[in-house]
Amino acid sequence: MAESKKQLSTHQFLYRSFKKSLVIFLKETGLHGLKFVGDAKLSNWERLFFLCSFVAAFVMTCQLITNIYIKWESTPVIIGISPHATSILKVPFPAITICNMNQVLRSKVDIYQQDSKEGALLKLLCNEESDEFEDDSSPFASNLRNNTLQISEFVAANSQPCEQMLLYCRFSSIQYDCMDLFRSIITDEGLCCVFNFLPPEFLYKTHLKSTRNLTNRIGFVPVQWNPETGYPNVLPEKYYPRAAIGPGISLGFTVVMDAQLNEYYCSSTNGPGFKVFFHNPIEVPSVKEAGLITAIGHETNYRIEVSRGEAVSAIRSISRDRRQCVFRNEQILLFYEIYTRRNCENECLAMYLFESCSCLPFDYPKIYENASICLMRDTFCVKQAQRSAMRPNWAKCRKLCLPSCFDLTYMASSFPFPLASRNFKMANPLVGNMSKVYLRDNIAVMNVYYRESVYYGNMKNVYIGLTEFLSNIGGVMGLFMGFSVISLAEIFYFLILKPLTELLSWKRSSTQIAEIKHRAFELENKPKLWHTRELYPKGLKM
Repeated sequence: MAESKKQLSTHQFLYRSFKKSLVIFLKETGLHGLKFVGDAKLSNWERLFFLCSFVAAFVMTCQLITNIYIKWESTPVIIGISPHATSILKVPFPAITICNMNQVLRSKVDIYQQDSKEGALLKLLCNEESDEFEDDSSPFASNLRNNTLQISEFVAANSQPCEQMLLYCRFSSIQYDCMDLFRSIITDEGLCCVFNFLPPEFLYKTHLKSTRNLTNRIGFVPVQWNPETGYPNVLPEKYYPRAAIGPGISLGFTVVMDAQLNEYYCSSTNGPGFKVFFHNPIEVPSVKEAGLITAIGHETNYRIEVSRGEAVSAIRSISRDRRQCVFRNEQILLFYEIYTRRNCENECLAMYLFESCSCLPFDYPKIYENASICLMRDTFCVKQAQRSAMRPNWAKCRKLCLPSCFDLTYMASSFPFPLASRNFKMANPLVGNMSKVYLRDNIAVMNVYYRESVYYGNMKNVYIGLTEFLSNIGGVMGLFMGFSVISLAEIFYFLILKPLTELLSWKRSSTQIAEIKHRAFELENKPKLWHTRELYPKGLKM
């Protein structure tokens, strides 16, 4: 019963101390309106008015802070224009992939019979019998099952080689042998020629252990480059991927191409010409779907504008799903050495096709070391898988393929005009010495150049950082309530620290008083003991 009474008295003291501190806090605080709530000179309705006003301001402040937080959470990254111009000397000239629309040379494939294995492959390349791919029981599909030809080998052996396609090349005002600049590559459009593209040893993991000499005939050495880190600090005298030395046609890239119209067997489109694709040096070209048409009998100027994506290091602290981009070392691919969104999507589709057909088409990344290249007999399965409307695994994989935080793309504007049809002197002697009929039917000239010597990239930055977030909250709380960091100290001191300190002091003083009383009581009730000398000062006599 005594303990219950003592506990009740402690609560009462704490309540009185809190009430006293609250009154002092209301009089001394800088929060708007609260000093009037604690002013005893005002009437009750006046104090109630200011209390309601403070509550309304507090509710509005909470609502606005909620809106700030939602904006901070939903829009963590903002994309703006980079404040600094970047010179074109610091980025590679675009890699250029050129493909003749003619799939194979007539002089090489006319010897094959239509009912032969090669004839079936030609039908595939020329998109003949395309409707029969929908029917697994068709005669054409039955012939494919016994066909063991490899499409890539057939295309490489029977398509127009780069030596015949490319007649004249000039880069940065210097004329080169085209074979010193270009090399052959198999793409989804067939056999093509690519310029300023990194070799496979730098792009694919399966070629890392290769020891072949990558230096070309005129001494250019490949160097590691990627959009995030750029070129190495130390560069050899001659290297690629190469950068242009300035803007304009004269400092750009010029190539003269021969379509060899008399060798056309079938076109990938509805007419003759070339497909051209501009890409950065680390991305495998997708010419079939995204290539630009360069018409024969015309000279086409492609004016290039650079689009570069950059990011500040501060957004690394934001999760990938929120910032919607990936840094170079954050996602590892199976086949490609360097991450890009296109490379990631290619691997996703390759995984889907391998699961469906147990092989990989020749123009897809070899994501598994033991995976076999699809033969002609696998074409039906591959076509069905590519046309499938339901690809849940592929779609799920593609969602993980976010854009790179650092990226480099090239946008081309084309300006074609016809080649000369009459005899007069021309700027290019090679073109001028050709007959006008041959120019009209076979030749295409292409000029690729930069419009400006500098460009401004797109910079990804933190939209609302922690400093801005706290500033916005502090501004709203200061505007509506007069709140500051010192207000937190006042609340903590007057409503928590001061009552607890007084309670502890009170308990300590109560304990000391109780000890004093207890000692006094013991002294009063303690029996007094007399010494023998006090009782018998003269001693005891026996």
